[in-house]
Amino acid sequence: MIDDWRASFHQGSGGQTAADFPFGFVQLSTNQKGSQSKGFPNLRWNQTAGYGFAPNPRMKNTFMAVALDLPDEGSPWGSIHPRDKQDVAHRLTLGARAVAYGEKGVSFQGPFPVKVLLSRNGINIFYTQAISVSPSITIFEICCTKVQEPCGSDSKWLPAPIMQWGTSYIQVSTAMCEEVVSGLRYAWRDWPCDFKACPVYSADRELPAPPFTANRWP
Repeated sequence: MIDDWRASFHQGSGGQTAADFPFGFVQLSTNQKGSQSKGFPNLRWNQTAGYGFAPNPRMKNTFMAVALDLPDEGSPWGSIHPRDKQDVAHRLTLGARAVAYGEKGVSFQGPFPVKVLLSRNGINIFYTQAISVSPSITIFEICCTKVQEPCGSDSKWLPAPIMQWGTSYIQVSTAMCEEVVSGLRYAWRDWPCDFKACPVYSADRELPAPPFTANRWP
């Protein structure tokens, strides 16, 4: 869609609009509380072309506002259209300042893993920045398989409780898996947390960590 819109605006303006003009978007918010469907998590992931963040190598010159922590159960238009536009606008504005206007030192992305290491005691997740963490026994999940293999939505996923954390890392337990741990994911639900109450944020708690899924580690 972004490619198509850029091409249309570029051609329609006779080339006056840049072919790669900055493009901001909102990652899907929540839809149905308690839903076990993986439709929304998969859509959120696909919105980022499978990277989990923006900009990325496939979606250059883009920026994204994460909204999965802004559910609005009482919205007359459904929670997918939360009435809290201020937080969405604030997060988009940060992205616009950094990407579209090139302001230096503007933090506009929530924490995202740079390294995931499987150990005897669990999984260590290292982030791109300092983080603020709240305890959770369900927000992280591990994929448990008989042999090492890629995991998908239909694989066997089990809770991976947060055991400990530091300024830029989290360790989760793999105790519930008695076989091979083949994958890890975060906030992979339609409605992963209540309003501004997800377990992982930037250190100032301004920006939520986006959902991610990982299948490989050393």
